[in-house]
Amino acid sequence: MNITLRICLALLISISSILLVVGYLGGFSTPDLIPRTLSLSKPSAEPSPTSAGLTINLPAIVAPVDDGARFYYVQANLAVEIDRPATATIIRERHDQIDRYIMEMLHTYPVQDLRVPGQSVTLREDLKRTVNKLLPKGKGQVRNVYITNWLMTPVGS
Repeated sequence: MNITLRICLALLISISSILLVVGYLGGFSTPDLIPRTLSLSKPSAEPSPTSAGLTINLPAIVAPVDDGARFYYVQANLAVEIDRPATATIIRERHDQIDRYIMEMLHTYPVQDLRVPGQSVTLREDLKRTVNKLLPKGKGQVRNVYITNWLMTPVGS
């Protein structure tokens, strides 16, 4: 064998061995990076106010609105966060009434407020209040309303 090949192999093996030893010893010198004991915090008995509840999607709502000069259709898809599973049944039973009240509420809003990107918190609060007004007291409530899709289309030319 050639002498330069032997020197290259010896050098390669030496460097590899040094890197392995340094890497092995380096793992023992950093005990603060990985704690040896794990501790679990005790969960609080009270649920946090930001914990997500059960969310259901309502069928699309199409409401006519106008600004005095032009008519528009607002198509909204809503998801409601409810406090318990039984509330979903009540909402399904009263969907026609809820749909009608939401359409009436949207009709009272000024068109320029409905065209704001991102939808205002006031609109979401009004939607929540409208749905909760139609649910029986003590039998369930909507915690939050999410607008999952919003489309405002002018009618005519």
